[in-house]
Amino acid sequence: MSRAGLLGNGRGLIPFASAVLLLATLPCENALARQETGASLTYYPSVQLRFVGGQARNYFFSQAQVVNISGGPITDLVLKQTFPPGFTPRLLAPEAQAAFKRPAGFSESLEHNAYTIKLPELRLAEATFLAVELTYEGRPASASFSGIEAEYSRNGQRYKEKGPDLSWDLSKYTRYSGTLREFIKRYAGMDMNIPDSQEDWGFSNLVARTAGKPATGPVEIETDQAGRLKFSIQAGVPGSLRQMIVIRRPLDPARQPKANDEVRRFVLDQVQVTADFTLDGDNISIQQKKVGRFNAWVADTKWRDRVKERLGEGPSRWYIFPDEKSSYLYVVNISAQGRGAGPGSADTPNPDKEQELMAQLEGIITSLRIL
Repeated sequence: MSRAGLLGNGRGLIPFASAVLLLATLPCENALARQETGASLTYYPSVQLRFVGGQARNYFFSQAQVVNISGGPITDLVLKQTFPPGFTPRLLAPEAQAAFKRPAGFSESLEHNAYTIKLPELRLAEATFLAVELTYEGRPASASFSGIEAEYSRNGQRYKEKGPDLSWDLSKYTRYSGTLREFIKRYAGMDMNIPDSQEDWGFSNLVARTAGKPATGPVEIETDQAGRLKFSIQAGVPGSLRQMIVIRRPLDPARQPKANDEVRRFVLDQVQVTADFTLDGDNISIQQKKVGRFNAWVADTKWRDRVKERLGEGPSRWYIFPDEKSSYLYVVNISAQGRGAGPGSADTPNPDKEQELMAQLEGIITSLRIL
């Protein structure tokens, strides 16, 4: 059973007009050579909290995005990530790994607690990903993660560099005993009947991707002092992928959409131009429906991958509703991918599978309660 299916930017060029928590890289002292301009790569490591299906325990999906900022292509790239004692990495299933659209010549290996990937080339502004499942023993609190080690060739010369070492307090997760549904009730103040089966659900980086930003650090529910909240969850891999975004913000009646054209603009504004996918703005069906006790705008459209022959497209449904009692506006999105990944699959529609996946997500929406 696969426990991972993260979507990430593939081989396409990625515009990073804005980014949060930029983790600048530093060349290591034992480099084979140094560039006068500094490091050639930037690193965005994250751990996304996942829950074991049907059980009150969790693990992490470790994903590190690495971007070429060298000014030109680099070749024969080797990236190595070593995890701390007590944490055990596991390779992804092939269908989950396919979501990253790996180039020809890509390889990965796992030796003890060290995960290594090799790429023949990484072009300017292009990203690649180190991605593994990460289980843990006991209840570790603060964990120190060594910086990613990189070795590559550029302009006929071999280089080494190393990303920053990081320490994260993971005690909130490692000492938590409960399901994803219970976690969301406790930390987001809402209840959703997430299917309790043998399939794993957990948090994802979809919220960051809609903003065109790389995720960093622990990924779960984001909140601030103004009461804003956002998170995204998912289950499955390409071909069975279900995703949900939940956003809560203070209610401002003057900015709340009140007509179809305003709803259309509002929905399209949720996905930034720097995101690695887009919404079909020419084909949006809008109506008003009941979502539990709330009167909601519901907009149906499609999401489309910007990276050719990676994930293709799929259905995307948006719910917009105010909670007058708490004075918050909620924006909820559900989306599915039922095609599989890569050439021959990403461009082949599978409407029956998509309908099945969306029906499961619709069941979660129907059960939604604000606590």
